[in-house]
Amino acid sequence: MNKQNIEQEPSLNGSSDHSAFFFGKISSATASLIAFFITQEMVFVALSLAMLAFMVGDARNLRLRDGLLNNPSADWTLWERQNNLLSVGFALLMGAWCYFCFTLTDNLFMHLLSIATAMGNILNIAMRGFSDQRILTFQLFAIGLPTIAGAVSYGDLRAIILCSFFIPLFSSVRDLSGRLNELFQGIQRQSREKEEFGVQLNEALESMSHGLLMFDEDMKVKIINHTARDILNLEPSINCYSRTMTEIARIVDIKRPKVNRIKLLENAIHQRFRSQTSEKVFEIDRNQFVELSIMLRDEGGCVVVIEDVSERIQYQTRINQLAKYDELTGLYNRSFFLQTAKEAMLDQQEVTGASLLFFDLDEFKRINDTLGHEAGDHILTTVAQRVRNLLPGGTLIGRYGGDEFVIFLKVALPENELGQLSQKILETITQPISYQNHDLRFGASVGIARYPEDGKTIDRLLKLADLALYSAKNNGKNCYRFFSAELEDTLHERLSMEHALDFAVKNGELSLHFQPIVCLNTGKIRLFEALTRWQLEGKNISPDLFIPLAEDLGLIQEIGEWTLMEACRQCMQWPDEVSVAVNVSAVQFQVGSITTSVRNALAHTGLDPSRLEIEITETAVLNDMNHAIIVLEQLSEIGVKISLDDFGTGYSSLSYLHKLPLDKMKIDKSFIDDITESERSRTLLKGVTVLGKALELKVVVEGVETEEQKNLLRENYSVDLAQGYYFSRALPADQALEFANNFYPDGGRSKTMSAPSNQANVA
Repeated sequence: MNKQNIEQEPSLNGSSDHSAFFFGKISSATASLIAFFITQEMVFVALSLAMLAFMVGDARNLRLRDGLLNNPSADWTLWERQNNLLSVGFALLMGAWCYFCFTLTDNLFMHLLSIATAMGNILNIAMRGFSDQRILTFQLFAIGLPTIAGAVSYGDLRAIILCSFFIPLFSSVRDLSGRLNELFQGIQRQSREKEEFGVQLNEALESMSHGLLMFDEDMKVKIINHTARDILNLEPSINCYSRTMTEIARIVDIKRPKVNRIKLLENAIHQRFRSQTSEKVFEIDRNQFVELSIMLRDEGGCVVVIEDVSERIQYQTRINQLAKYDELTGLYNRSFFLQTAKEAMLDQQEVTGASLLFFDLDEFKRINDTLGHEAGDHILTTVAQRVRNLLPGGTLIGRYGGDEFVIFLKVALPENELGQLSQKILETITQPISYQNHDLRFGASVGIARYPEDGKTIDRLLKLADLALYSAKNNGKNCYRFFSAELEDTLHERLSMEHALDFAVKNGELSLHFQPIVCLNTGKIRLFEALTRWQLEGKNISPDLFIPLAEDLGLIQEIGEWTLMEACRQCMQWPDEVSVAVNVSAVQFQVGSITTSVRNALAHTGLDPSRLEIEITETAVLNDMNHAIIVLEQLSEIGVKISLDDFGTGYSSLSYLHKLPLDKMKIDKSFIDDITESERSRTLLKGVTVLGKALELKVVVEGVETEEQKNLLRENYSVDLAQGYYFSRALPADQALEFANNFYPDGGRSKTMSAPSNQANVA
């Protein structure tokens, strides 16, 4: 619809307007018939019939207009053309009728009737045709000029004077129509602005992410947007306007009787009004939640904003789930288990006892490393399900971490029944688990602590059950152990040792001893192995005891860096022919940056990289072969030597030996313990030394304790170097320096070992 069409639409608007319009045309046709009866001139009959024909045309044009109004996209061009033709044509008929009234009759009544009818039609034109000034002017001249011409031709001065009033009338009519046109244009502009505002408001409401409903004072819907319909599951065919929620709910009941969110929303709104509750979130359907904001209107009713908060509620539920439950197994996580167990113990006022079982899986790490984490996860979820199915409801079960699980029984059981339950748990959870054509087999160990005999807090029970678990593992695994007082003494000793070791590391109380490694063929010392020593209250603590403890406490990295630095510093004091070998813990190798530590030690001490040898174990290599290869290649590029320590104590070294940049292979003491008596041991040792030589590695044998062993190795095996008590125990730094200088007193003039037995006494 173009602008001109819009502007002309109101000119024929309204049924009362139509009746007045047709009354004017009928009056004009009737006046023309009266003129015929007075004058008997047929021209007046023709004019009357023509006026009636134009009236019929106007009626048809009005029906066309009504149809166009109901069609927003209609083309008004034809209607506009017809309307203009009919308007101007009727004005010409009126002008002709007035002209003939003066020229064909002398009847004063007819003269006055024609002038009155002309003026009436002029006023009607002014009221209805003001929107188009051009057509208005045509109509005025079409009526006025013939009337004036008729009066002048008649020659009556009075008629001429009367017709002369048409001139100011024309001016007034044009002025009036101009004012009406301005008023009409203003109304149209306001109408368009309101329409545009309505469109924009509707677009804003429909694009809202929130649902919106507006109710009047009778709680009938005045506004509802698309989002609200979606949230409430209202079909587009359901008309909500001017209906109450109850009426809408009744319609929904007919269509979908089982899903009626309208009732739920209505109840929520009434609840807010009745109880003034501060609750905003309501569940309107399974797993769908909405938040309501209700604002009262001053004129009555209210505005309700509905927000679908299902995702937020699900997210909060997920967060709460993660805060309480282990994501993998669905059991309580550590923190929530501890919290729940503490609350349960506080509620145990009238209960005589409870028990805490702490268990973990044996050989789990091997399966996890061999088949991957997915296999490990499958084991953990299966074990969790088996424990859950085995124990009665109300039992607290949690995953404490890794492959560790904890059970809190809120009932007192005799020791024998508790033992039977623990054995049943072991038998149930250790049944083989099928995974990708594998039957995964593993064991488990259980530690048990009881309330209140062993402890009265959950933290105390956990420590004691963990200690009992440690005892079960030391007693062959795949069994259960109760906590006992003896184990508590062990716990106190361990805690005391942990504190003492931490203090020793921080205060530099560790020391290095050095055990010589000599060439079997020449008897010359080639290097010392640096061994960390710790004395506690005047007693030597075995490295087999405090090194694992240092790994548990996270001190091994600090100890390893200190050992490297101190070993390089001591080596700088020895003859140039003597190097130093430093053991690297598997933990230090995997977690710490051993390459950086080596570079720092060499840079600070100035030691030639070729005089430093790094000893690694099979465990450090096999845990992550790709990482091991990268680190060893980096060390090799620095120039240090690399030795594989304790060869033969692992289970898959042979498949990786050719991939590693090794310089030496150290054969474990267990290979030579009985070589002087056992032919099989000699054969096995022979094969290992031949393998080392085939890989172009120097072969070092540990644990040489007798001259017979030394001679046998030198004469029958491809052994380059040897180490053991036969040559010397590990020596303090000053004695190691003296020992080295005995062989190279002049920094290069070698000396062969002449009295091994005497050297063995230097300890």
